[in-house]
Amino acid sequence: MSDRGKHFNNTIVKDFCAKWNCNTHVIAAYSPWINGLVEGANKILLHVLKRLCAPNLGEDDHNALSWDELPLNWPDHLDDAVTALNHRILPALKFSLKELLLGQVINMPRTDLSNSTSTIRLSDVSTQMAYVAQQQLDGYDAAVRHAIKHKAAFDKRVLERTPGEVIFSIGQLVQFYRSKLDYTFDAKRKLLLKWSPPHRITAQLRNSYKLETLKGDKIAGEMHAQCLRAFIPREGTRLAEEQLEVEERLVRWQEQREQNWSNEDATRVFQGGHMEWGTP
Repeated sequence: MSDRGKHFNNTIVKDFCAKWNCNTHVIAAYSPWINGLVEGANKILLHVLKRLCAPNLGEDDHNALSWDELPLNWPDHLDDAVTALNHRILPALKFSLKELLLGQVINMPRTDLSNSTSTIRLSDVSTQMAYVAQQQLDGYDAAVRHAIKHKAAFDKRVLERTPGEVIFSIGQLVQFYRSKLDYTFDAKRKLLLKWSPPHRITAQLRNSYKLETLKGDKIAGEMHAQCLRAFIPREGTRLAEEQLEVEERLVRWQEQREQNWSNEDATRVFQGGHMEWGTP
């Protein structure tokens, strides 16, 4: 199993696999479900091989090896490294790979030699199969708990760094982020501000908003809330006074609307599974 690299996906590898009666699977490059697991396993394997090839590491008489003096006897330690990986206890599973794969009994007294050499009873086989099934369930439960714990820590870190959902109101002053300036190579445009001049919100469509300039010109399209940030004008400026007047007009309009709003005008009529506003 490999990616689409030419040193893996070629006729030599395919002929080698055909010779040994095995198949080759070509997958997408940098796929986390395959490449991520393989790279993680290779990292641990290399760490074990480095330690086995340099057993005197950290001692006084040990000298760091240069590139030309790297040990060439790593194939002699490959079996020991694989054995160490198979018998190491995985923190996320609370078991080793050998224990889960072969159903090895752990945390129990060893069977007497006389019993182990006797004829195996059917009840013993049933007990062993039940133990293996429970052991695999315990490993799965430990993996789920480990994932939930890491997910909770990740969510906590993300929520502390981000403000969460941001909702703007009609008439509020905002700025939108001009992402086109992130990929410009013009020296003159590199000095331009990435946040636009203040605009005013005119309508809300779920998490998107319609904007207009301070002169009342409509902006085509909608802007998502992630691309907006609130703009607070400096006190004493003309823009601050104009914004205060706009907010006061909005408050008066809202009060008048609530005052004129009657129950008859707000009757909800359900027709064909849809909700409509009007009189019954």
